[in-house]
Amino acid sequence: MLTDHEAFLKRVMNALNEADYDEYEALLTEDYVEEYPQSGEVIRGPKNSRAIRERYPGGPLVNVDTPSARVAANEARWVRTPTFTFVRAEGTGNKGTAALKTRYPDGSIWWVVVVYERRGERMARATFFFAPTFEAPEWRKPYTERRDTTAAS
Repeated sequence: MLTDHEAFLKRVMNALNEADYDEYEALLTEDYVEEYPQSGEVIRGPKNSRAIRERYPGGPLVNVDTPSARVAANEARWVRTPTFTFVRAEGTGNKGTAALKTRYPDGSIWWVVVVYERRGERMARATFFFAPTFEAPEWRKPYTERRDTTAAS
């Protein structure tokens, strides 16, 4: 079953950016589970996920940079089988990955990677990884291009 992950995630991001927590909560299943492996936290249920976003110290998290979002669920990939045959794998179904940039209330900009699973038009499970932006080291600059890491909604 083909699902439009990009449109779904845009609904989630818009609900957060507009602080429409009723809409955000409606996009999660009743048995929704959210995990933060870096801190070991597990959040169960849409009400707890909502409360974390609403009560974030310094103000609600409402600055997801939607143009920077990268969704890997709908892109085709070539993969090699154990017999060294290359086959095209479509990113369809209920699982996906997204990389998002957000500005926290303190002004810092972070990348958030979300590995998620949907059930119908709702998110059932999500694992979040958080990483702040940082300056590239001098030794690496001759081998790289510069992309703006400061812009976020």
